[in-house]
Amino acid sequence: MKHAYDITRMLKIRTTNSVPVSPIYFNVAEYCLFGIILGVIIGIIVYYNVVNKKYNSVAGFLFGGKNMSVISISLALVSSHLTSITLLGVPVEIYLRGTQYWASALSLVIVTILTAVIYLPVFHKLQLSSSFEYLEIRFSTHTRTIAAVLFVVSKLMLLPIVPYVPLMAFRLVTNQLAGRITAVLCVGCATFCAVGGLRAIVALGIVTTFLALAGTALPSGLALLPMGFKKMWEIAGHGGRLVLYDPDPELAHHTSFFAVTLALSTNWLWKIALSQSTLQKLLAVPTISQARLCLTVSCVGVIFMKLLSCFLGLALYAWFAGCDPLLTGEIKKHEQLVPHFLNNLASMFPGICGIFIMSIFSATTGCIASLINSIAGVLFEEFIRPWMPQRTRETACCKIMKLLCVLVGIYCGVVVWFAKEMDRLQHVASGVTGVTAGTLLGLFTLGIVFSRANCSGALSGCLLSLVLCGWLLIGAENALATGALTFQVKPLAISGCGKANFTHVLVNITTVLPNAANQLPTKRLQSLFRISFTYCPFAGAISVLLIGVLMSYLTGKSRSDSMNPDVFCPLTQSILHKSQFRSPTASLEARSPNTQEVYVALDEALKHLKEAIDQGCSSPVPQNTMLPIKALGFARQE
Repeated sequence: MKHAYDITRMLKIRTTNSVPVSPIYFNVAEYCLFGIILGVIIGIIVYYNVVNKKYNSVAGFLFGGKNMSVISISLALVSSHLTSITLLGVPVEIYLRGTQYWASALSLVIVTILTAVIYLPVFHKLQLSSSFEYLEIRFSTHTRTIAAVLFVVSKLMLLPIVPYVPLMAFRLVTNQLAGRITAVLCVGCATFCAVGGLRAIVALGIVTTFLALAGTALPSGLALLPMGFKKMWEIAGHGGRLVLYDPDPELAHHTSFFAVTLALSTNWLWKIALSQSTLQKLLAVPTISQARLCLTVSCVGVIFMKLLSCFLGLALYAWFAGCDPLLTGEIKKHEQLVPHFLNNLASMFPGICGIFIMSIFSATTGCIASLINSIAGVLFEEFIRPWMPQRTRETACCKIMKLLCVLVGIYCGVVVWFAKEMDRLQHVASGVTGVTAGTLLGLFTLGIVFSRANCSGALSGCLLSLVLCGWLLIGAENALATGALTFQVKPLAISGCGKANFTHVLVNITTVLPNAANQLPTKRLQSLFRISFTYCPFAGAISVLLIGVLMSYLTGKSRSDSMNPDVFCPLTQSILHKSQFRSPTASLEARSPNTQEVYVALDEALKHLKEAIDQGCSSPVPQNTMLPIKALGFARQE
């Protein structure tokens, strides 16, 4: 009852005037807990960089020796989704636009099935150090180089954004210098963790998963103590936040059912099935059945964490339904809503804010470490190793990749430290990442699924897709800058500020809905630039497939019969096998011989010659001596 009284008292003191937010300061227990977590991370770094040097090779650095356990890889895959965007952004998305984001669970199930059936069998058979090596095997060296450049550029743009998002969120609720130091410390820990290789990243991912679970579940549960689940559900329903199916066909609406399922499925399909960081984890287990089990377990874990973030968003809305902090001047951006909520909650439950900040710190560190490791691996395999002597030792290659990790980490830390405002860069980096993700997904899918696709189709599809999606991205960014394109949100209100309990909040939010709905932006943009940025990956992938298949047919089909069948997915392999079985059998003379058949034929020929010699050499060589060789097409054609 004391906690409920404190929350009611805090609701009473809210006004419509600007209220300064007190900074977040750790108490002694939080400092001790943060020291323990930081000590665990430093222990992981020291162990895998100083003590354990067993995996000091390229395979050990990138794949952990390829003998890791299912549980550790599954938890690491879950942690790869637990970025600061998930922990800070998803609750705000629910608060502003409703629970349609729940459909991301459906997208994740579809993506997991497609990955296990289509993409994973190909890469698990080929066992490539770099995923882009596949494009050289399937198409050409130029295709591989273009794809690798796109990947490196997009990830280098995205890398400074990862620590900047929590830095921006906590900037106005804590000391700015302390926030910047924490962000750079996060980058430093991630860099040295990446130097430790995949095993260090997996160990950090396990810690991140449990911290994120505690940092998301505890605030949600504590926020429900004064109101209960039923009251929270009623407030969310009256506020229009309970959205189970929004069939809005408007392309500018980025939270409709189709936008969430199609757009997120495309983006996640690239991230889960084809990105370098995920493939490193999936290839770290010995068998493909274990890799599929890792995918299944991680899918369940990620869905649970996503739904937990949605639940936290509903708790946020029930808390601030009638008194939006942005409208009252308590915060400057809705991205700071979660830290502001935790700052208020910490006055009644000391330590809760520290747990959440530590989960953000760990999640950001793990995400940066995985990105740095994958960038260093691609840079080495694509742009350095081809110029090195073939006899270069594995230890030397591993040292070069570790040096690349340090250089990429220094770049990220410098950008984060000196950057003051990166909001525009954040939008541009997210857009570029979406464009490249869709283009690369289409490029890999073209080679894996379509056996008739050739190099001309792949290159033309890739370049034209980049031009099309780049044009849409530039137009959308310009429309956002001029105000012609806005992201609509559901109604917000301040009429409940100062009310004594949540019943008054429920009444006031019900009465304010009609008036608040009229405040939504009505300016329309009649062009293709109205397409939501979430559709960019989908548009890019479809463009590559359509243009690539068409150009491949126009320029001549690929010689799939002379290729390694492992470059195709199992479904395509079965189709090719059936088509070859139904086609007329080629003549024996024209058929290229198998090596084993050659040896058998030569052995038979020598056997006949030996029999002839044993008979006394008086009789002519038997006519059937050359038959095995003729059967293979070695005899001179008449």
